Amino acid sequence: MPTDQPTPTLEELQAKVAELEAQCAQRVDQAQANSKLLGELVDHSLANVFAADRCFRLLAINRTAQETFKRYRGFVPEVGDYIPQMLSRQPDIMRQLEPVWPRILAGETFVDIIALGAPDALRHYEIRYNPLRDAQQEIQGGYLFAYDITDRVIEQERLRETEEALRQSQKMEAIGQLTGGIAHDFNNLLGSILAALEMAEQRQSETRLQDSRQLMAVARHNTQRAATLVQRLLAFARQQKLVPQAVDVQQLVAGMRDLIGSSIDSHITFVDETLAGQWLIRVDPPQLENALLNLCLNARDAMPSGGTLRIGCENTRLDPDEARALDVPPGQYLQITLSDNGTGMSEQVAQRALEPFFTTKPMGQGSGLGLSIVYGFIRQSGGQLQMISSKGHGTRIHLYLPRETADLPVPAVRLEPVSNATRTGPHRVMLVEDQDTLRLVIGEVLEDYGHQVHTFADGKQALQALHMGLRPDLLITDIGLPGGVDGNQLAAACLNMPQEIAVLFITGYGQGTSMTKTWPSERIEILYKPFELAVLKQHVERLLENLRALP
Repeated sequence: MPTDQPTPTLEELQAKVAELEAQCAQRVDQAQANSKLLGELVDHSLANVFAADRCFRLLAINRTAQETFKRYRGFVPEVGDYIPQMLSRQPDIMRQLEPVWPRILAGETFVDIIALGAPDALRHYEIRYNPLRDAQQEIQGGYLFAYDITDRVIEQERLRETEEALRQSQKMEAIGQLTGGIAHDFNNLLGSILAALEMAEQRQSETRLQDSRQLMAVARHNTQRAATLVQRLLAFARQQKLVPQAVDVQQLVAGMRDLIGSSIDSHITFVDETLAGQWLIRVDPPQLENALLNLCLNARDAMPSGGTLRIGCENTRLDPDEARALDVPPGQYLQITLSDNGTGMSEQVAQRALEPFFTTKPMGQGSGLGLSIVYGFIRQSGGQLQMISSKGHGTRIHLYLPRETADLPVPAVRLEPVSNATRTGPHRVMLVEDQDTLRLVIGEVLEDYGHQVHTFADGKQALQALHMGLRPDLLITDIGLPGGVDGNQLAAACLNMPQEIAVLFITGYGQGTSMTKTWPSERIEILYKPFELAVLKQHVERLLENLRALP
């Protein structure tokens, strides 16, 4: 079919070809420039970039990665290196790489965080793994981007330590405020104990034995109250990591009554409105005690002329709208409420009350950390703190903590008195106690029980006796001892002997103290001072019975 366009001449065709060649060359140059630019960007990236084929041969490595290897490993990988051979002297890297390589070749893309290097010089990396595909989307190997996040990890750890230090600082500040109340309670308890003992002695001289026994019971009861107060104070002061567990708030508050009573003034009435049978929550119990006690101290300060402090709790179901308003997921929560009828706060103060270091107290009388730390703890536990206050009308604080669905751990079984029929007969007992009166009393009790008792006032004397041939069946020792040898060292010396020996630690420190080592054995028990002599006998009999049952 004829056309109207004339046939191009040879010169025109040659010109068109030249134009197309020029355009093609320009595009090739542009592609090469883009490739070079991309290579420069990758080479100077903060990430360590590696690519390898299916046979574990290094296909590419950027300058950052080469410099990293040279700085921390003393050699520079090159393209073409066989990776297992290259890393044959880097077992920590191979351990991390071996399990992830099959995942990459299977087409998986994922992110991992690892730590490499010596324990005292760890480097932390965030690594992004990807499969390497060709134009037909076939997997030909893999590549990764490794970002050094060591500084970030160190900063996060420093922040965690700072938060823990602030938490402990606030706790010690609260203890300082408790001191006056604790001293007052102890003086009252000691006064009643001394008076009861004096009257009991007088009644004994008058042969009024029944009255004497009643007075001795009063002294014993007040001694137990004093011991409980000490244990609570030690548990509150002790620095420890968060250990969330199932908690019954009614039982927890019941156990805090003496501590709360010592922290508030006598003209403030404390009302415990918590109920049994409410939902359990999962929190760290000492930290919850810390939070509640700090809130009680705030309430005390808000009622200088007296008033009423109430603590209650109730089961609460938050629907989506209610949960959204509190910034928590919908669901079941235990709502703990602390209320006072004190001075209250203005709207401006209430809005800033949860800010760190904000306080309305005079300089030197408060850090401003109390409420912020309580708020942080509640949020970390998955809950929320809501505060309602108005000037002259008191304050209500609601703590919402999510329900724990697991059952409360089974409480420890109370020791029952050991009958005479279960006694294992006389044994050789080494007793090491630096307090003269307690050593005398324990020694007499054990001798009355039929045992042969060797007593020592310090650890050095006891250790010398062991070296000279004393072979006890049972070691009863305090943990902190004079003489340069403590109870742990004595226990280790006894347990290293050929024959089987049981150990009973006695200590005046609180439960969970770091002074005791972990001794995973049925031959080891610990008893906290002060203790009843009947409980001491129970521990001794059980240890000796366990000793006799050993093969």
